Amino acid sequence: MGVHQIAIKQLSKLDKDIDQAIKKYGMPNDRVTDGGFGTLLRMIVGQQISVKAAESVWKKITDIQANNPQNILSMSEKKLREVGLSRQKISYGKDLAFKVSSGLLDLDNLSNLSNQEAHNQLTQVKGIGDWTADIYQLFVLRDMDAFPQADIAVQEGAKRFFKLNERPSQSNLLKLVEKWKPLRGAGALVMWQIYRMEVHEGSKLN
Repeated sequence: MGVHQIAIKQLSKLDKDIDQAIKKYGMPNDRVTDGGFGTLLRMIVGQQISVKAAESVWKKITDIQANNPQNILSMSEKKLREVGLSRQKISYGKDLAFKVSSGLLDLDNLSNLSNQEAHNQLTQVKGIGDWTADIYQLFVLRDMDAFPQADIAVQEGAKRFFKLNERPSQSNLLKLVEKWKPLRGAGALVMWQIYRMEVHEGSKLN
């Protein structure tokens, strides 16, 4: 049992409805993943395009070794456009590469920071908003209080879990899950599980 499942078990002891959801929908898989520059760049690449398209672009990026901060900084916009990156994503990728290579963003030190400090460090990068930061914190940094309230699948899962008539707004959702602190991330994993089983098996969102 990994860190995510341990946290979910802890939350289930504090919230009987979470316990019931696990019995009904099953225990979510442990989803810890490796981090670093490449992980964040890949998340930026995948924004607002299909999973298949993102995989195709990412393969081309790795083929020209643009998944390295120094390499992407030295490449022309023309070369990066040729592998399928938009001007906006090139700007985001180069900003990430600059901040990582210059030390303005120390990815290795993020796990030593508080939840909010790590979040602020990540969102200083162009193209990394709250959702991307929350996902990185939850799956890479194993921050079990990181809660991606902007995630549609989490909202849809919460709609069913809390028996709401409509999908909750981000602010309302944060109020509903306040009681789960400091294990809100574990709750998010359960919301994804509900979404997968009820709405869309194999969600691309997680």
